[in-house]
Amino acid sequence: MKFDLHVHSEHSEDSQSSVKDILKMAKKRGLHGLAFLDHNTMDAYWEAEDTDLIIVPAVEVSTPQGHVGAMGMEKSIGRQPDVKTALHLIREHGGLSVALHPYRFWSGIGEREVRAHGWDAVEGLNARTGKRDNLRAQRLAKPLNLPIIGGSDAHSLEELGTGYTIVKQVDSWPMLLDEIRAGRTKVGGTHRSTGDTFRYVKKSVSEWMGRGFNRM
Repeated sequence: MKFDLHVHSEHSEDSQSSVKDILKMAKKRGLHGLAFLDHNTMDAYWEAEDTDLIIVPAVEVSTPQGHVGAMGMEKSIGRQPDVKTALHLIREHGGLSVALHPYRFWSGIGEREVRAHGWDAVEGLNARTGKRDNLRAQRLAKPLNLPIIGGSDAHSLEELGTGYTIVKQVDSWPMLLDEIRAGRTKVGGTHRSTGDTFRYVKKSVSEWMGRGFNRM
């Protein structure tokens, strides 16, 4: 089964894709489910409850060090002052913590933060990250015995499903998270091209300045 475990909807300020259109495209792309990782909100998850796709309750948590993925959460924990606090709250709520695109300059957690804390998984394939950094993330995860997951990090319908996680047959999101915790995952998809990287950097610098040099 194929899951895109990193999708942004219009509930993130940097995406305009409606939940309804995302669900429709997900079926068209042959996905069995997905995780909305909107920034500090789970509104898309609650909006998407009436679907036969498996939707993981999840949120992308902002910290000064970078973005933290939280899956299996009943509610958003909002922005957090640091990675340690975010991971503590995710664990307290019974969630699964993911080090998202760890080597991305603008919003990645970074290798030091991955090594310093007890994570549940690493995003080893992010379709909006270059191949070199995706491979570095996979190499980082292996000696730490951390499961690897993949997602598109889609901010548009066209990007949906370009990165994904593969697991055996599951019937619910708790079963999916069990497969991740057990390390029974494979990842697939594409990587960001050089041209896309230049466009992304230009866009990110502009948005960063617009936010007063603060992370999203």
